[in-house]
Amino acid sequence: MTDKHTCKGIAGKIIPAMITTTAVVSGLVCLELLKLIQSKPLESYKNGFVNLALPFFGFSEPIAPAKTKVREDFSWNLWDRFEVKGDMTLKEFLEYFKTEHKLEVTMLSCGVTMLYSFFMGKDKLQERLPKKMSEVVQLVTKAPLPVNKKFLTFEICTTRLEDDEEVDVPFVRYQFRS
Repeated sequence: MTDKHTCKGIAGKIIPAMITTTAVVSGLVCLELLKLIQSKPLESYKNGFVNLALPFFGFSEPIAPAKTKVREDFSWNLWDRFEVKGDMTLKEFLEYFKTEHKLEVTMLSCGVTMLYSFFMGKDKLQERLPKKMSEVVQLVTKAPLPVNKKFLTFEICTTRLEDDEEVDVPFVRYQFRS
């Protein structure tokens, strides 16, 4: 318990401290954004640690994300994704990965919904293969796609065509509308 005068004194010190901290953080963020706009290399960016009570300003270099190697000519990190444009059929989508990336898609999902799998029944497979990807999503989820949505995110499980080895790959950012 404190009296009103002490409470106002404490509150009066908090607001300038918040404003000062916000100004410092905003300035550091703006410096990093300038580096981003100028396309500087990763080594020029800094992580900042600030404690104005001490006063302490510490900076460190961020580390690059770990790379996952799929084959000699293709590796990826957590910042990467496959970019696929155009509303293609499920069959065309599967063929695209075979021809462009030398990968066979064994499973395909959108969120929690399984759209395709290699062990899927023939009747479901024959129904879905000729449909556009957006139609398959609507069919399986039983919900229409929002009119303002242009992209879908797919998670895929794949195997390399050359040795039939299962490999991890990034998400697919699929543009079905322009």
